[in-house]
Amino acid sequence: MTPAKQLRIAIENCEIPHPLFLEHFKPLRQRIEDAIDGRASRIERVMGPSRVGKSMLTNALRRAFPETKVDGRRNVPVLVVPLESPLSPLQLPASVIDALGLPVPRSVTTGALRARMLEQLKLANTRVVIFEEASHLVELGARIPPRSAGDWFKTLADSNNRTVFMFGVPRLERLFECNEQLRMRASARRLLMPYDSRVTEHMEAFHTCAATYASRFAESGFPIDLPAAALTYQCYLLSGGLIGVLGRFMQELASQMANEPPRMLSFADCKAAADTIESAGSPRFPAFENPEASLAEVPAAALHQAFVQVMNDNDLPVPIIRERAGGVQ
Repeated sequence: MTPAKQLRIAIENCEIPHPLFLEHFKPLRQRIEDAIDGRASRIERVMGPSRVGKSMLTNALRRAFPETKVDGRRNVPVLVVPLESPLSPLQLPASVIDALGLPVPRSVTTGALRARMLEQLKLANTRVVIFEEASHLVELGARIPPRSAGDWFKTLADSNNRTVFMFGVPRLERLFECNEQLRMRASARRLLMPYDSRVTEHMEAFHTCAATYASRFAESGFPIDLPAAALTYQCYLLSGGLIGVLGRFMQELASQMANEPPRMLSFADCKAAADTIESAGSPRFPAFENPEASLAEVPAAALHQAFVQVMNDNDLPVPIIRERAGGVQ
């Protein structure tokens, strides 16, 4: 295997348990453990911008409670169900059956499909169902009224004392606003947010993530020829604090080395990789734009504008705080 291929594998498999990830992973894992132990069912909603790390969170939860065989029978304690758009009443139970790896019956009523779904969940001993992209239910063109969709999830949680997690972008909250019974049954909403450049601890955590990726490059023979702080600032301008965008940039940088021998990666290499992905930051302060300026400390206002851009794009209010980051050491 070539060093370049080793690098791509290392970067694509690099999942960093950063602080904002752990802030949600630990209590959600406890919820799953409670469900497996037969405690009362829960409805949890986790919302955040695209590329903030929701998929990493669901994948980590699934890996923590893998499918097993018990006395020769299949045991799926945690089932992750991707939801596609647009959704119809039939597609909700069909998505669950499909996630179990079972054929979906054709030409059946919604009631019959729901009954089959519940039967198969019981046979698989599924205690927690995690729905990805649940916010599709409140998109324009959705075929299920939000109140009816809320009733469906409430009924699923009631069946066999089952816990339900719903992941999506912030508009998922509309589903709970339209159904007071679902809202009153659910735990308080969880917001998985980007790192805020004004908070010292946030910038330190973001810097650690960028440095972790950079160390993987160096270990494979492709060190990045930028000071650690400069790389962090440029990556923040690109991502607005979204760890998923940081990871996507690093993956693209590694991909561009596919046919290269081990060498130092330049500012131009970083810019070429950044130009191939969609920036989440402010267009007023593009990342990897000026090689000379990249070596200087980026103004706090420019970093904050990247964060504001992400928040505005997702209809989220920008928190009002007094602390400002003192810079990356």
